[in-house]
Amino acid sequence: MPGALAPWVLGMALRPFRPQDLRARVEGKLAVVTGASRGIGREVARRIAVSGATVVGLARDGAALDAVRAAAARAGGTIHPLLADLRATEAAIEAAKAMLAEWGVPDLVVSNAGHSIHRPVSQSWDRLHDFERLIRLHYLGPLALLAPLAARMRAGQIVSVTSAAIDWPVPNWSAYTASKAAFEAWLASAGPELGAQGVTVTSVHLPRVATSMSAPTAGRYLVPELTVSQAATVVCQVIAHPRRTASPWWARLGAGLNGAWPELGHQLWLRLLRSGLEP
Repeated sequence: MPGALAPWVLGMALRPFRPQDLRARVEGKLAVVTGASRGIGREVARRIAVSGATVVGLARDGAALDAVRAAAARAGGTIHPLLADLRATEAAIEAAKAMLAEWGVPDLVVSNAGHSIHRPVSQSWDRLHDFERLIRLHYLGPLALLAPLAARMRAGQIVSVTSAAIDWPVPNWSAYTASKAAFEAWLASAGPELGAQGVTVTSVHLPRVATSMSAPTAGRYLVPELTVSQAATVVCQVIAHPRRTASPWWARLGAGLNGAWPELGHQLWLRLLRSGLEP
């Protein structure tokens, strides 16, 4: 299937992307993007920067961040590297303090950093460190970074780049899905409070994207994948035209079915697993 059709098939074709709409939204603003050294975060940071925003790119890989900064500069954009490991909450808090001291309160926060683990629970009982690592990276770390920033924001937008798996959980991804769902649940509860202080909260529930993170399970599912560019376009669309969520239609359908008839989804996966399917 041609790659250009993937957003339509996967239900992520929101509207035609117009760079001028993104520029109108972010020009002259201050943005922070986590996971900015590669993949979706790198592309989103680049697009925001060349659209006129000052971007603080946060990641663990200093050399990769320097390359992102240099590439943006060649295109006329400004990205400031900020080293931090979101798996350590203290490091995340210090990164937020450093940003506030150096650049001030952001107008846009894109929480994108992530890591996936594909492993059945039968192989996970003695690997509690995997659950802890993911909950730190996907929930506690982003929250620790966001707290000092959001406490001072009186306008702007927080964008969480998450997974459609939280709408329709799939076996063998339990640690990953649970950690992603934790931050989404926090945003759903805190979102109205943040909205009352003028901050828009948006969650982007992406299907599979062809990145280095998804490479270990590439070809495992008979569905198309978004390219990094296509996924970045979705994120930039919701920045240009804010909305509460952007998710595939089939994920919303699955969430509705699981909510209305939880036994249906459970029995479906049970039969597939007993037939030998390994998602």
